[in-house]
Amino acid sequence: MEEKKNIQLSVLDIERRYSVDYAEYTYGSSTNNDRPVGWGEDNALPQIYLNCYAKSSTLKAAIMSQIDYVLGDDVIVNDSAAYWKEKVNRTGMTIRQFIAKLAFNYAVYGGFAIQVIYNKLGQVVELYPLDFGKCRVNEDGTKVFYNKKWGKWTSKYDVYDRFDPKNINMENPTQIYWYKGDFTSSIYPLPQYNGALYDILTEVECSKYALNTVSKGFSARYLIQFPEAANSLTDEQKKGIEEAIKTKWTGADTDLNVMLYWRNGDTDADKIEINKIETDDSHEKYMALKDTARQNIFIAMRTSPLLCGLPVATAFSTNEFKDAFQLYDKTVVEPIQDIIKEALSKVMSVEKPISFKKFDIDFSREEE
Repeated sequence: MEEKKNIQLSVLDIERRYSVDYAEYTYGSSTNNDRPVGWGEDNALPQIYLNCYAKSSTLKAAIMSQIDYVLGDDVIVNDSAAYWKEKVNRTGMTIRQFIAKLAFNYAVYGGFAIQVIYNKLGQVVELYPLDFGKCRVNEDGTKVFYNKKWGKWTSKYDVYDRFDPKNINMENPTQIYWYKGDFTSSIYPLPQYNGALYDILTEVECSKYALNTVSKGFSARYLIQFPEAANSLTDEQKKGIEEAIKTKWTGADTDLNVMLYWRNGDTDADKIEINKIETDDSHEKYMALKDTARQNIFIAMRTSPLLCGLPVATAFSTNEFKDAFQLYDKTVVEPIQDIIKEALSKVMSVEKPISFKKFDIDFSREEE
């Protein structure tokens, strides 16, 4: 009688999941207004936003271009704010560097925060741009909480009064100007690209897939067949082999199924065999997904590859760039500049403290 084979299968299911849904929650009782309101699941949404900027080449190009256009060719401190012409704080930060930080935070998080330092006379003497992603507020927005590394239930943080020059606590003469830049009813803002958040993650994952294909060459679905001798291994040893394959050939960041087949009673095969289960056009599909994702990111940021200095399919046209820039400048750049000018007018207590020299798009101008 033919010996019945005992087939043993193991499947490595490597999967990455993201939680980017917007959520807000209050530490402890919702009536306790002395507690910060969490920002996103596990209080981690700002870090996801920052990771998107760091890992998505398209988003980073769009944000850096936006900052360049907001700064323009120069930031001018007007006579009404002469005190701030040389520097804005004791570190020597210039007004242009200061505004660049505000513009960056606004682009990444949808808002910005300014630490306002008073002297004993109640006059503003220093301004510091804070990392908006490290700030939280209470439910009514009267307190700002700062921590370099937030967790779900972080209980240690610096507490500041929100900016109100009429109510300065001289025992702690510093306040935070906290600006939330969108029109939602939520406590925290949504950045401009939030509607394309999944497209950004798609672009990042497609780039990982391309890297995995080039560097490891093991991105298709495979069946790995082990010889009968491998069945002498213990379950713990087999598990170690599975984990080694996962780490060595697929990497922790790849979505991929790998099937391991442990032969038993098959004397015809005495070596490991690797067979491709299927072949498809996965690479082409990933690249198509990435192109679609990039388009959606540009749409969310209300810009285009042309304005970001990226290659375009058609020949470069100066007039086309000028027309695109004028629309972008009117609908995106100027509103951001107005927000920053209004914020500085409040914290500096002066009318029209700064003005921007518009980005020069005269390409015919000869170099001096």
